[in-house]
Formats: sequence, C-alpha cells, structure tokens
Amino acid sequence: MKKLLIIIVLILVVLFSTGYLSYDYVKEKSYEKLGDALGIDSEVKEVIPETTLEETEEPVVSEEPEPEVEETVGCQTNAECEVGTFCIDGDCGTIANLYKTEGCTEKCNFNSVVIETSDGQTFTLNRGQGDYTAAGALEWALASGPNYCPESDDIVVPVKIKKKNAGKFLSEQYIIVLVGEKSEVVTHPTIKSVQFTFTIKSVKEECG
Repeated sequence: MKKLLIIIVLILVVLFSTGYLSYDYVKEKSYEKLGDALGIDSEVKEVIPETTLEETEEPVVSEEPEPEVEETVGCQTNAECEVGTFCIDGDCGTIANLYKTEGCTEKCNFNSVVIETSDGQTFTLNRGQGDYTAAGALEWALASGPNYCPESDDIVVPVKIKKKNAGKFLSEQYIIVLVGEKSEVVTHPTIKSVQFTFTIKSVKEECG
C-alpha cells in the first residue's frame, strides 16, 4: 500500500514538473466539473468592463458679433465736420452727394428760385444769392450745386445759413428744402426772438 502511494506521488511530481499538469489547468478542470454539476455553460465568455461615462462639457457656442453699422456723424455747425464737408440737416456731408450725378445722358440744374420768408418777403433768386434777417444776425443764401440727373420730381434746394453776433461770425450750416415745402425753424444762439422760416414756392429747372 505504501509503495502504491509513493508511486502515485512520484507520478504527480513528474507531471507537475514537466508542465503537463499545472495549477491553472487543474483549476480550470475543477471549474468545468463544477459547472457541469450546476448546469452552467462552461464556455468562457469575455467580460467587457463597464466604462465610466465621463460627463462631457457642453460646447461653448461663441456668439458672432453683430456687424457694426456705420453711423452718420451728427453735427450742428460746419466747424464740427471734416474739411471738405458741411453740416447739412444735422449730418456732415457734401452738396454734391445730395444729387445723383452719374448714369444719365441728360442733366439738369435750376435757377429763378421763388422764396417766401417768415418776414413776409418774397424773393426770386438764382443759386448763390440770398438775403438776411434780424438786422444781419442771420444770413441765408441759395447754395450752388452740380448738374444732376432728372430722376425725381422732388428738387432738393440747399440753403446756407450763417449766424453772427454784432457783426462777428458765430457759425454756419446748411438746411435742405424741397420745392413746395417749408423749412425748419432757424434760431439764433444769442437772439432768442429769431424764429426764421422760409418756403420754396417754385424753381425754374433747365435740362440739356
């Protein structure tokens, strides 16, 4: 009996030493037998580890800046505008830009402007001519302008307004009035009683 046990031990030692039997092999076979006994499929399936869902930051949406709108430079007098431009109805610009001067074969201009003032006077003047009120504290004159395309029945009449105090120059500006319309009220910085207006009654337009 002892000899049999010794022989079995020697055989097991030889098997383990040669690698024919290993701990993992014995363990696997033991699990297979246990699985068969419990009715569990012995096929080893790969276990996919659960992945931790990392919280993803919401993408930052950058708002596109609104396009800048070029604003017209406001003014009250010509002195507030750049050289070569004038204060026309509260905005800096040029007399030429009041008219369309390109893209037409026939061009027009006007003279013999009939003006009725708040002083009760009526004038017939050409461009470049004018008059005054409030003992010369306020001067006005029809501004000259370029030949223009006859694209509209509304004729723009620019008028230069010059303000003085005791003969000294104070400021200058332009206002525009359409034929048949009345101007805005023109005031004076030192003479509060000045409330001057005028109406463009008619013009003589010539084209060619």
